[in-house]
Amino acid sequence: MRLLTFAFIVLVCLQVTFAQKFYELEPINYSKSEAEDAITDYFSSPENIEAWKSEGDKGYLANFLEAFEIPAASQVLVFSKTSLQVERIFPNSPRAIYYNDDIYVGWVPYSDMLEISVSSPKTGTNFYSLKPVDGKPKLTRQTHDCLRCHGGSFTRDVPGHLVRSVYPDFEGQPIFKAGTHFTDQTTPLENRWGGWLVSRSPMDHMGNTIFKETDRGADQGRPFTIKDVPNIDYPGKGSDIVSLLILGHQTQLHTLMADLTIKTRRALHDQKIMDELLQRDEPLSDSTRSRIKHAADKVLKCMFFIEEIDLPKIDMAGSVFSKNFTQRSPKDSQDRSLFELQMDGRMLRYPFSYLIYSDTFNNLPPEALNYIWAEIERILAPTERREGYERLSRRNKITIKEILLETHPSPKKYW
Repeated sequence: MRLLTFAFIVLVCLQVTFAQKFYELEPINYSKSEAEDAITDYFSSPENIEAWKSEGDKGYLANFLEAFEIPAASQVLVFSKTSLQVERIFPNSPRAIYYNDDIYVGWVPYSDMLEISVSSPKTGTNFYSLKPVDGKPKLTRQTHDCLRCHGGSFTRDVPGHLVRSVYPDFEGQPIFKAGTHFTDQTTPLENRWGGWLVSRSPMDHMGNTIFKETDRGADQGRPFTIKDVPNIDYPGKGSDIVSLLILGHQTQLHTLMADLTIKTRRALHDQKIMDELLQRDEPLSDSTRSRIKHAADKVLKCMFFIEEIDLPKIDMAGSVFSKNFTQRSPKDSQDRSLFELQMDGRMLRYPFSYLIYSDTFNNLPPEALNYIWAEIERILAPTERREGYERLSRRNKITIKEILLETHPSPKKYW
């Protein structure tokens, strides 16, 4: 009888799952759940926004960047119509995106609305709009419109971040029949940044180009660069290629961590149901461990840049973003840091993600962190040769481990 009951439960769950995104089911309940993230925390205290002043068409952009310590130098520009404000985006008025380790904010010229995404320890990623209403900042959670793109197959069917490369026409409208490319640290450079402006680029890519629709898709395109954009008063300068490369890494890893958060919570929820049904009591079942491991291993490979493409040498001398990024802390007693850029062969001098210091990583479910930290220690063992991690040299293993032991509080807890 117990097995028949279990089979019935599985059948019902499968039917509901196929009819509905699984992140809308228990225990995530994405659209119905109360938001939990850095944005909600900040705006829940009225005194935090008491002195905020809207600056005309920029709205609260300056206040937002300052409040969340988001550098203007992170600015990247995208002119494809791939946002909530498609009617305002054109090649001559591209949308600007700014980010730190946990938060992204987009602003379109001549609009007082900001588009915001932030990591969440409960729902993976939350989306908001912010605009002046009656002289005060009004924050609105977006649980439907954003998920049309940020909650489907491009983001592993979880609410996540997305950087796409498209073939934009003269109005910025993507020519979808020509195709589209998901952009992360594994994407070949020739398929990146279609619909984006790119400053200081030494290589070929799809950026800085407007295309014309053809019977088979799109033509070879014509150049459209930063110089063709009117003198719009953006907070930052240009659309730095180094920032674009870092953005590709971050958005990929954030989405994988959102996937891990949701799948861990879901696995624990399913185990609780099974434990009650089978009248058993165990910390983590083999099935739960396997589900957590499957999602966590993808996070680890991204953190160690396992499938990162080989980069040509990029001159960072004129990049304000590069200078600010490389100077970030923490640093160990030998002045080494996981924020050191290389941009020659690979992005980082030490191939391990600085996002290990982020709230997004450190707020992952404890069960996921237990597995990840133990795996990091095993991967960094100088004498161990892990399948898939062959590119990680013995010297880099030793250096990364030394930096983590001196600059992150968790290794002493887990190792």
